[in-house]
Amino acid sequence: MSTISTSLGIVLAVVAIIIFVYFAKAGNSESMAGSGVDGQPMIQTTTTGTSTTTGKTTVTTTTTTTGKTLNDLLDLSSNIISVKYDMSISGQSIPTTTATVWAKKNRMRMEMAQQGMNVITLIDTNAKTMYAYMPAQNMAMKIPFDPAQVPKSPTEDAKSLQNSGARVVDTETMDGKVCTVVEFTSGQGSGRMWIWQDKGLPIRVETTTPAGKITVEYKNMDLADIPDSMFELPAGVKIM
Repeated sequence: MSTISTSLGIVLAVVAIIIFVYFAKAGNSESMAGSGVDGQPMIQTTTTGTSTTTGKTTVTTTTTTTGKTLNDLLDLSSNIISVKYDMSISGQSIPTTTATVWAKKNRMRMEMAQQGMNVITLIDTNAKTMYAYMPAQNMAMKIPFDPAQVPKSPTEDAKSLQNSGARVVDTETMDGKVCTVVEFTSGQGSGRMWIWQDKGLPIRVETTTPAGKITVEYKNMDLADIPDSMFELPAGVKIM
């Protein structure tokens, strides 16, 4: 039985809170220390549709309205190396958060406003580094790297849904894009994902838990190549 990640919004909300706390301390010229958070929750899905089992991996062959299997649809994202998008996170138990994200291979850049100031998070999973950078103060803080804190990009979300047993339930147009709608369930709750049929990328993810519904939306996707400099700290930045 395979697993997929829960809504990316849960992790990003936690990251946003960490950055906000560090930024507030930096603004007051206080010493800053890292603080741990819970690992990224995982959703365990049930298997539906016709499937075959090879070893320990269940391969779902549920067919979408495009005539392809769900895995075929998700495979469309496998050749996407770079993606930029605007993301919004909302829910009953978390504050609404918005961010612009650049993702390329093992690197990610997130920009979000906190207290009217722009805060940039730079993540490199190969180098195992994570920085919170405040351009207005020409200051950055190195956050202790924890893989569980690293959010997934839409391409990684698509990969995690493969072979998960998710069930195709509908076809809808979301943000002007024709999407295949899939559902997944677990002991933690249930989820629904809208997958862009042209690119195999998620456009919207809804997760319903005992604490309420969390919604993540990806908009204004740009698949053009992203310069490596976007993932690097500018020269002369003070690192704390």
